[in-house]
Amino acid sequence: MPRLITRLPADDRTNGWSALLPQRTPRPPLEGEHTFDWVIVGSGYAGIAAARRLAELRPDDAIALLDSGAVGENASGRNSGFAIDLPHVPGDSAASMEQGRRATRVNRFVMADLEQQIAAHGIDCGWERRGRYHAAVTEGVAASALDTYAANLDAWGEPYEMLARDALSARLGTRYYHSAVYTPGTCLMNPAALVRGLADSLPSQVARFEHSAVIEIETNGAAPYVRTERGRIRYGKLILAVNPFAQSFGVFRSRQIPMLLFASLTQPLTPAQQAKLGADPSWGITPAHGVAGSTLRLTPDKRLLIRQGFEYSPSLRTNDERRRAARAQHAQLLAGRFGHLGELTIEHFWMGWLGISHNHAPAFGEVGRNVYAAACCNGSGIVRHTAAGRLIAEHALGVQSELAEDFLIEGTASYIPPRPLRDIGVRWSLMRERASGRQEV
Repeated sequence: MPRLITRLPADDRTNGWSALLPQRTPRPPLEGEHTFDWVIVGSGYAGIAAARRLAELRPDDAIALLDSGAVGENASGRNSGFAIDLPHVPGDSAASMEQGRRATRVNRFVMADLEQQIAAHGIDCGWERRGRYHAAVTEGVAASALDTYAANLDAWGEPYEMLARDALSARLGTRYYHSAVYTPGTCLMNPAALVRGLADSLPSQVARFEHSAVIEIETNGAAPYVRTERGRIRYGKLILAVNPFAQSFGVFRSRQIPMLLFASLTQPLTPAQQAKLGADPSWGITPAHGVAGSTLRLTPDKRLLIRQGFEYSPSLRTNDERRRAARAQHAQLLAGRFGHLGELTIEHFWMGWLGISHNHAPAFGEVGRNVYAAACCNGSGIVRHTAAGRLIAEHALGVQSELAEDFLIEGTASYIPPRPLRDIGVRWSLMRERASGRQEV
């Protein structure tokens, strides 16, 4: 029985990262009847990595890669542009420490591979190894979150610096933060430029179709297919790499929670404003309190970026009123951190969705006959989704590896009760987290 896909991405077409880039001509949409050995739905980091790995391992197979919009315009090009080598969520148990070590191995493998791709294909995405400031606004969160993180880094043998307010101010140009743990391994970039470059450098055997949203899927019977508005593909095997929109395909509906975030990018700072910043020419801050806190960057072209507004979004939709409120909040938060710079003008504002799981594990595996899916990056999309794409391709081919064992060290995304119980639980949990971090915003 075919399944109609009724909930498709509906982004606001205002991605600031892509607005900074030269115009790009998208690949033509799918038209007519086709047959491919593989169809991959979603050309973000996971879909592109899956396509590249399949082309490496099965050079004679025909591979189709579909995107509902233009490459770089959906979630993959809308994040904050952090490729992070260390785990997001530290713990102090022996099991969590080992999970952290193995997650780091996966992340660094992926980052090295991305750097190789960037160099080999001349991808101009502003990739730079700038490290990351994991920062707390208040002393309480510094004691509870940063001290635990530093203890983990000690146990892992990882280099870091613990920086108090004065040292942070000298580097970043703001006295807003109580303290931060600086780790040197994170890379920063324009994520839309990166995903564009990765897609445009795929091997020629990967047929790419943009503005080709899948609106119907048949996974049973002798001739399974996916259908778009103007074409249809019969396939041998199917990989879904659409993150929270997997629920539209009936996949991982009880395994991941769709979250909505908002981001803003200012106009370039004036020379006078730049002179009031710290010594670092560009930098990235992640919040020690992941729910209430804000992610910030100073970009190489001297813009300030802020991402804030972590909220539950089961409908995968929002409205203009919520956008206006989020943009106003961003302006207020930037003024609170950088009021000494004078007027800061937000030039670009956008939104994007990500998927999280209750146990911080990926949603991953075979979900039907010859159908595979990878989703749920838990806020680390560039590295974790790139790993997931590579590994779901290997999984579909029956290839086993130590990298896959490390990636799945926490298992897969745990079960979440159905709605409305889910709605009650998620909203209560978020309310509690926001209350505990109300001074971290």
